[in-house]
Amino acid sequence: MKKLLFVLCFTWLSFATLQAQFTEGFSKTEYLELMRITAASIDTPWTKLQLKPLYSDIFYRSPVVGLDNQADLWLRDDGVIVLSLRGTTQNNISWLENFYAAQIPAKGSIQLTGDYRFDYQFADESRAAVHIGWTIGTGFLLREIMPQLDSCYRAGARYLLVVGHSQGGALSFLVSSQLRYWQKQGKFPIDWQLKTYASAAPKPGNLYYAYDYEQLTFGGFGLTVLNPLDWVPEVPVTVQTQTDFNPTNPFGDVKAVFKKQSFGKRLALNYAYKRLTKPTRRAQKNYTKYLGKTVNGLLITALPGYVAPPYVPSTMYMRAGSPIILTPDAAYLQERTDPSKNVFLHHMPEAYYKLAELLPD
Repeated sequence: MKKLLFVLCFTWLSFATLQAQFTEGFSKTEYLELMRITAASIDTPWTKLQLKPLYSDIFYRSPVVGLDNQADLWLRDDGVIVLSLRGTTQNNISWLENFYAAQIPAKGSIQLTGDYRFDYQFADESRAAVHIGWTIGTGFLLREIMPQLDSCYRAGARYLLVVGHSQGGALSFLVSSQLRYWQKQGKFPIDWQLKTYASAAPKPGNLYYAYDYEQLTFGGFGLTVLNPLDWVPEVPVTVQTQTDFNPTNPFGDVKAVFKKQSFGKRLALNYAYKRLTKPTRRAQKNYTKYLGKTVNGLLITALPGYVAPPYVPSTMYMRAGSPIILTPDAAYLQERTDPSKNVFLHHMPEAYYKLAELLPD
């Protein structure tokens, strides 16, 4: 507590003499510092990045909550607050958060414990849907973080960078969306300036959530940083069915078109249509079943009082944010020639850090 009060006092004094700011779009210097902060939050044994932040100091670490989630708050030398969201840990329950990949509406309410109901809004669009596991993590983290951000605001802070790597990147999408909607609703100060770096992040929701997030962060304030050799940004598995399209599409009334054909052609077209559409519908139902109800059954002991909401009948996932592609060079590829021995070879912070160093200043 004394350390927190000291830092908050320092924050107030710094804002009396410094004008904190960050620019729109990607900054190499900013991202490298955020990766150093991320590495300082990681407690998994397979990361090798041991660089300390150069111009940031930690002043708050949340307790472990939810499905083994944790967040840190850092103060940058220029007065910017950095919210760092921890990624997947060794704990099995942390991995189950990722596998709990059924979709739920991007606006709703979810009973997380017997005495905590998380009312959330990640998008305005009624068709927007998000990953349920990361929604649970977001709900628990926001309950811990908000009092700390309120203290920072009273001390004079007005600039907030949100960052996460891997699962932390997925959480950074939803945390940022919620903070921005709370601003619209008057529940979070409107003069907080927000910017997000989702690093090595998996896909957080469907296409309509991605549209909404990109509109919310328009102008370079919602960045997703990707190594094209990393498989994690390619998950969760996506299945797109005919019901995932916008209402105005050439597939919605296809059977009416078939009826205008001769009897023989109609039979052939109906047969082909069912052969094409039934596998995707079946796959979507299976994914929702096993990545929803089945995984939910494994979480009961970890989340006493939790009540699963209805799932959206869809598993169409989409990347969100303005992409920053870290292109590997020949030296990087030569160092990483056998990925079969380590499936996280291109995913861990050290790989992203090395590739970011190659970018022009």
